[in-house]
Amino acid sequence: MRKMLLLMVVMLFTTLIATAQTRVISGSVTDEKGEGVPFASVLVKGTKTGVAADANGNFKINAKTGDVLVVSGVGFTAKEIPVTASNTVSASLLREAGTSEVVVVTTSLGVQRQAKELGYSTAKVKAAELTQGKVVNLQNGLTGKVSGLNIQTVNNGVFADTRINLRGIRSLTGNNQPMLILDGVPIALSFISSINPNDIADVVILKSSSSTAIYGPDGVNGAIVVTLKKGNKQKANITFSHTTQLETVSFMPKFQTQFGSGSSIDAFGNGVYDPIENQTYGPAFDGSLVTIGRPAPNGTEYKVPYTADPNQKRKFWNTGVTNQTDISFSTGDFYLSAQSVNIQGVLPKDVNNRTTFNVRSSKE
Repeated sequence: MRKMLLLMVVMLFTTLIATAQTRVISGSVTDEKGEGVPFASVLVKGTKTGVAADANGNFKINAKTGDVLVVSGVGFTAKEIPVTASNTVSASLLREAGTSEVVVVTTSLGVQRQAKELGYSTAKVKAAELTQGKVVNLQNGLTGKVSGLNIQTVNNGVFADTRINLRGIRSLTGNNQPMLILDGVPIALSFISSINPNDIADVVILKSSSSTAIYGPDGVNGAIVVTLKKGNKQKANITFSHTTQLETVSFMPKFQTQFGSGSSIDAFGNGVYDPIENQTYGPAFDGSLVTIGRPAPNGTEYKVPYTADPNQKRKFWNTGVTNQTDISFSTGDFYLSAQSVNIQGVLPKDVNNRTTFNVRSSKE
C-alpha cells in the first residue's frame, strides 16, 4: 500500500514538472478568411517573452502549459489563447472596422517587408488582378496596372515581343529594361512570356535603383519580382479552367473604288496602269482583264478583272482563336500545374503553341 501511494505521488510530481516545463509552441495566425496574418505579434501574457510571425502568419514561441498567449496584428483585434498540453495553437483574428489590409511586398533576395517600412517606391499586383482578363502571358496582365510601368508590344504576332520600361528611358545606347526576378533568382527578361500567369502568387514592381542595389548595375532600371504559388497547407486544392477567346480586325481604313494600280500619267494626264505598283493612281476601273504582277519564268501572265473589290483586303484576315487550358493541384508543401495555350492569330499561318509544367516542393 505504501509502495502504491509512493508511486502515485511520484507520478503526480512528474506530471506537475512536465506541466510547468517550458517548451516550444508552434502556431499560426489567420484572419476571418483563413489567410495568414503577416508579421503578427505573439506575447506571453505577463512576461516580456514575445515573437513576430512570419509573412504567412506562422510562429514559434517558448511557453508552458497554463500560459496565455496574446496574439495581435496591425488592423486586427487582439486575442488571448491559453496554452494547453498540446504543442500547437492557432488563432483567428477579426479585422477592426475601418482598417485596411497590410500590404506585404517581396523585395530583393525574397525578403518580405511591410510597404510602410520601405524607403523606396513599390507596387504590388495580386494574382486575381493579373488573371482577371485570362491573359496568356505576364506582360499583358501587368499592362495598365502599375504607374510608371510602360509595356509596348513590338509587333502584332502571337506571343509578340514586348519592350518594358520603368519610369522612362535612362540611357540612349544602353539597356533600359528592368530585371526579372523569379522566386529570388534573376533571369532574362525575355523569359517573361514563358511564365504561366496562373502560377503566380503576386508580382512586386521595384521602381528605383536603390530597391535593387544588391543586384548591382543590372538593377539600375528597377525590377519585376515574381513570386510563384506554393502548396496549400490548409487543405488539398484542385483547379481546372478553360477559356476560348476570339479576335477580329476591328478597324480598316476606307479605300477608294474608282481608280486602280499606277503611279504615273501619260502625255494627256491620264493614269497609266502598272501591274506591279501598289499605289492607286492608275486609270479608272473598267472591268477588262489586265496582267497583275511580273510574268512567270516561262512567260505566262496572271490576269484578273480590272475592278474594285473593297472586301478583298478584309478577306485576307482570319478570326483569331485562343484556347487556354489550365489545371493545378496543391497540398501541403507540394504544388503541381500544367497549362496548354494554342493561339491562331489574325494573320494567316500565324500560329503558336505553348505547354508549360510547374512542379514545386518545399519543406520548412
